[in-house]
Amino acid sequence: MGSWPTIRDLLLLSKQRVTPTGPNLAAFLAPVILSYHIMAVLVQLPRTKLFRVALLPLVLWLALRAGMSLDFSGKQLEYAYLNKALALVMFNLAMRATTWTLVNEPYVKVIGHHKARSSNGIANKADSGSFTTSPNNIRSAMLNASDLCNNLRGLGWNWSKGIYVRSPTFKTESRLVFAVLMLGRSFFYMSICDATDLCVRALAPQGSTGWSIFDPTLPPIRRYLQSTTITLLVGFGGISVLEMYYCLTAVTCVVLFQQHPSQWPPLFDKPWFATSLARFWNRGWHQLFRESFVAVGYKPLEGILGQYAVIGAFLVSGAFHDAGMRGMGHVDTLRIVSYFVMQGAGVGLERLWRQLTGRQVGGCLGCLWVWIWQCLWGHLLVDSWAQGGLIARSAFFPARPVSWALSSAGVLRELNSVA
Repeated sequence: MGSWPTIRDLLLLSKQRVTPTGPNLAAFLAPVILSYHIMAVLVQLPRTKLFRVALLPLVLWLALRAGMSLDFSGKQLEYAYLNKALALVMFNLAMRATTWTLVNEPYVKVIGHHKARSSNGIANKADSGSFTTSPNNIRSAMLNASDLCNNLRGLGWNWSKGIYVRSPTFKTESRLVFAVLMLGRSFFYMSICDATDLCVRALAPQGSTGWSIFDPTLPPIRRYLQSTTITLLVGFGGISVLEMYYCLTAVTCVVLFQQHPSQWPPLFDKPWFATSLARFWNRGWHQLFRESFVAVGYKPLEGILGQYAVIGAFLVSGAFHDAGMRGMGHVDTLRIVSYFVMQGAGVGLERLWRQLTGRQVGGCLGCLWVWIWQCLWGHLLVDSWAQGGLIARSAFFPARPVSWALSSAGVLRELNSVA
């Protein structure tokens, strides 16, 4: 396998990525997964912070090494997004390990977690059911470690306080009924993904892999109208992709691993109707990485910036998304991170507005503000994704129902000939 890459090689995207094989997967993934599980065990045990601090540098190095050394694309640009997924998983793993290192109180599982939510979906200790005793032996912690490692929103754990979880869409106790309904939901979002992808492809340059959403051949007004249209389409498409795979994962876990349907509440809460940026990010958007963004980005700055330390959480979010694009071989840190930093700045402006006027941002004007701010800065992120080859990748989809329907009707062939 050769010598291990240095940190400089990894950050500069050394081309020495290796094709996954049995030995390579064992060498790169097994150590980081094992150390991650050990951290999950330690965070449940009292008086282990010193051990976690000592282990953290190794976990971070192994995650960086795995995320930037394996090539799941098969040297095909169509599948480069698989390397992005790997980089995001490893970055998230590193963030969670860091979060677990910083906490002072052990993590504890909750009894009856499916009843541990208030009517508005916000987890809090007052209605979180009865807690088990903190596991003071390795055996109990090891049994709970797998769930902790794969539980991003803290469902069934005491650390989920403050994380918003939308009330279930499908209020059923039957695993079979839930699985069927979620399959239907995944098909719905799959269709939206396909439709938005077709629209973006129609606006993209013919036969391009990396391209800009700002078409220099168009006059300014039409150019920015087109770039805004693409930005909106990519936004809806991105939500649909996440929803689609979330539903498919929920079906797999409920059917094969016999998880309870309540462990898979809705991922989003109508972000397109958000009346403020704070509501968009705190309730409308998914909360899968909130714990880590707050622990790693917000809390270290809270003593200095107070409520405006939210910029730190968005800065970490920007680094997270930048790592994903680096996994694809595309380096555009400034524009990717700038989008997220400006989201934090927007939330800060809303808080400043409340301090100056005594009124919350909301209503129809608040909704208009959210759309304008998202579209304005979203151009940076979407253009970077387009130039990096992320947009309009058919390999994203397990099936393309809209394309199949249009092809059957002979419409898609006509659209392609026109484009």
